Amino acid sequence: MTPLTGRWRRCALAIAAALPLPASAGFFIPRDVTMFMFSASPDSQMADIAYGVRADLALSVGQSRYRSDDGRLDRRYSTLQANWLIHRDYGSDGITNLYLFGGPLLARSSEFAGSGDDTRAGLHGGFWADHETRRIYGRLSTHSYLAGGRSQTVTTAQGLWAPYAADYEDIATWLGLQLERRSGLTEATQVTPLLRLFQRRWWVDVGVSVNREHRGDAFVNLMLLF
Repeated sequence: MTPLTGRWRRCALAIAAALPLPASAGFFIPRDVTMFMFSASPDSQMADIAYGVRADLALSVGQSRYRSDDGRLDRRYSTLQANWLIHRDYGSDGITNLYLFGGPLLARSSEFAGSGDDTRAGLHGGFWADHETRRIYGRLSTHSYLAGGRSQTVTTAQGLWAPYAADYEDIATWLGLQLERRSGLTEATQVTPLLRLFQRRWWVDVGVSVNREHRGDAFVNLMLLF
């Protein structure tokens, strides 16, 4: 392996360790590394801690909240999750990954309050596919929640572009657009232009989300690796 190839692979692994997750729990990280992730907007919040168990498996525990656009539905999920890397390909100019994830959950919602107990056990899971070079990033993911006869699926498509190819040690700047749909909660598609700053063991996303129900909701996403 040449020094350049070795450096690219180390950079690619670092990128894979810090994938953007605005809608789902903290994702895949290298072995023996701990990740904290937090994201927030007016209608959704998420906090997650994950640990890399081996090269193709990470485990996480998290808490998330979703609110419908009209404010009538409020859903909170406490989740345990296993993230499996099932395919990784190092191309000549980038890296492609495919993941499956899932686990048990506890759901709390006003929808269940009529029975005297607003908490239900359930399952959640989905897939994540992405491709990244030093200048371009794209991903498609879906995350489904099922509890108490209620289901919700968050589908996200994201594209990012870097105006310059940053070295591994430098702060990278990414500009992009995210489309997100939360079926079973709202039928509106959320559009979020965003800015990402990323360096080795941290990143921060900031943006403004809009859909046909509301406009101008601030969005922030923070990740730290330990």
